[in-house]
Parts: sequence; structure tokens; C-alpha cells
Amino acid sequence: MDLISYGDSIPLGTFDLHSAFENALNFRGRSFVISLVNRKTGNGPFNVVLKQLPPGAKRLKTTRFYLYIDENRLACDPEKAYDSSLPKLEIVPGTLWENLAFLKNFLVRNAPRKSLRFLFEPRAEKAFTRIFERNMLERVKKAVSLLEAGSYAKGARVLKGLGFGLTPSGDDFLSGYLTGLGFAELNLDSDVSEAIEEVYKNASTENLISNTFLMCAYDGLVNEKIKKLLTMLALDEQNKLARAARAALRNGHTSGADFCVGLIYGCEAGLRAS
Repeated sequence: MDLISYGDSIPLGTFDLHSAFENALNFRGRSFVISLVNRKTGNGPFNVVLKQLPPGAKRLKTTRFYLYIDENRLACDPEKAYDSSLPKLEIVPGTLWENLAFLKNFLVRNAPRKSLRFLFEPRAEKAFTRIFERNMLERVKKAVSLLEAGSYAKGARVLKGLGFGLTPSGDDFLSGYLTGLGFAELNLDSDVSEAIEEVYKNASTENLISNTFLMCAYDGLVNEKIKKLLTMLALDEQNKLARAARAALRNGHTSGADFCVGLIYGCEAGLRAS
């Protein structure tokens, strides 16, 4: 069992198995999960990246110098720690606007059918045929309108837990939205602190995985794929931006796309506030 890297936000303690999937084993903390993942999933604030996932693992213990997966001990080499902080960049607002428009078009063409891409392409609403799906669609549009009108608490409450999947689409959107706001606050000196506080305060759910992503977004922490995407948004290199966006879409079924949709809205709100 080889340790490739580990996130810089993993606390010390002992954690029991929460859930197991093909590409991730999640271990329960009080309000978060720590995930053992493979290279396909990659680095993240609370991720431990292993060459191979240990089948049947039940307990994770973290200490200052070692990780214990059941009875297996792995040394924590500081050089393998992943820096999950938001990238600090020189951003030209015009370039960011253009790249956000490019990313919207990319999502319209490449995001899964039942993702939140319909916010950029009304014709995509045709994929939502069931009553539950139509109700969800209308609630998403209402929530986004509230956010854009500055009703951050109400918008977050409408979105939280909304949708289907391991992490509901509304939670993924809110994680992306918080990340976009934080990215703009860091790099554009945007006055969005009130929006960040109101959204986060009203976004928490009983879904530990969603809450982990929301907490990371609030704290300005991102996984490796999103960090690359954010870096590309600041550059005038749209071929590289497309590759980074394609990698981001590989997070879950619709989760990557829904996060990116929220990210765009958050970045645009930050640009308007800068």
C-alpha cells in the first residue's frame, strides 16, 4: 500500500468508515469525511491518495508522522502534502469574463444531460421530464435568482440538499459558488465577505460529504482539478482551459458540472463586486 500524497487539512484522530465506493473510502469525522482515493480522484484538502485502495478497510488513524489504515502504517512525508489553498494570481477582469463565457459554452456542450447546465442553455431543460425533476429545475432557477438579487440566505436555503445523487446538485452548486466568491475576494479584492458568510451559514445539511465540500469552499480550499481550472481561468489559453474543465467534469456523475456552474456564478458575482 503506497502513499502518493495527502491533504493539508486532515486533522489528527481516529475515524471509522462512513461509506465505500469504487474510487473512494470515506471515513467519518464530526462534520466532515476524510477520503482514501486513487490517482483518478486525485489530491484534495481531505484526501489521502493511494496507489491502490485497501479493500475492506474499516478504520483510519492519523498522527503527526503516520497514517494507520487498520493495521497498516504509512509514513507522512511532508513533501507529499498537497497545498489546497486557492491560487493567488494576477487577473485581468476582461480575460476572466471571456474565460467564464468560454467555460459556460463548454459546459453546455459537454456537461451531463441532467446537470445544472440548463441555467446556461434553456433547451437542456427538456432532459428533466419527471415531476420531481421539473420541480427541482424550477427551485434551482428560483434560488439562483435570489442569489443574484443579493438574497444569499434565502437562495442557499432553497438550494441546500436539492437534487439527487451522493451529493445533491444544489449542494455542489453552493460549493462552487462559495469557491468562486472566495477566488474573487482573494484575487480581485472583491467585497463579498457578507455573501460568503450568509451562503455558508445557510447551506449546511446532514450530508457529511456535502458538508465537507462546503466547509472547504468556505475556507478557500480546493482539490487539484479545481485549482488547475481556476489557474486556467486567469490565462489567455483556452485550449488549456478546456482540458482543465474536462478534468473537473470527471468528479462524480453531475457533481463536477454542477460545481462548475456554481463556480461561474460565484466568479461573476465577485467580478461585479470588485
